[in-house]
Amino acid sequence: MMSTVLDDSAWDVPVRDVPVRDVQLSPADVSLHQNARERQDVSKVSREELEDRFLRLHEETLLLKQKTHKQDDKIRK
Repeated sequence: MMSTVLDDSAWDVPVRDVPVRDVQLSPADVSLHQNARERQDVSKVSREELEDRFLRLHEETLLLKQKTHKQDDKIRK
């Protein structure tokens, strides 16, 4: 039998209403984001900050998916 050890917050799911907005990134913003993605020691970042970062990345991913779907629809027409 496999035993797993979980911390007290392991079952907490980050739930927050985040408004979806259209994000247009300039080339300078893109390079800034790439530099910001350098590896960081996660243990030094608060849970709230990690949740905020996760939700921001999730929102960006959804926006990119929407944009690619729109572009695909334009290509098909």
